[in-house]
Amino acid sequence: MTDGKVITNVIDAFAICSNIIDSAETEVIHISHPSQLVLASYFGLAERVKLFMQRGGRMRGIVDFSYPFIKEIQSWLDIGEDVRYSPQYQGMFMLIGDGLESISSISVDVEHLSIDTPVAALWNWGNDATHAEYLVSIFETAWEQAIPAAERIEELLKEGPPNL
Repeated sequence: MTDGKVITNVIDAFAICSNIIDSAETEVIHISHPSQLVLASYFGLAERVKLFMQRGGRMRGIVDFSYPFIKEIQSWLDIGEDVRYSPQYQGMFMLIGDGLESISSISVDVEHLSIDTPVAALWNWGNDATHAEYLVSIFETAWEQAIPAAERIEELLKEGPPNL
């Protein structure tokens, strides 16, 4: 039976993400909004990802990002994460460790994300990895359709900053 719990605040969600990254052995995958990556860096997840990859782990992520987030995405690429771009998963969040433990959004306002933003996320772990397997299948489909983040960054740099 899969164990699960609804998470209702950003701090708990990032604590769970940290634990998933720390306990993973082979691979962590995610679909995120760039604002979530900014907060992830703030909460020290970039350091945890670096340590995970130094232990031989693989980190892959799909992010829908625009010009203002180029530096943030580049910082994740610089630590060795394999990041791809896709505009089709706006507002979705999921993070899965080793295809077993997962956290995924039910409701989150990613456009106004802060540590005080209310969220609803489902955290699953346990002996039955059915939910995580479902999320992995969504991720793998999205991964095949996404383009490398470096290509997206190159496109954005050619276009230049948006006119405000």
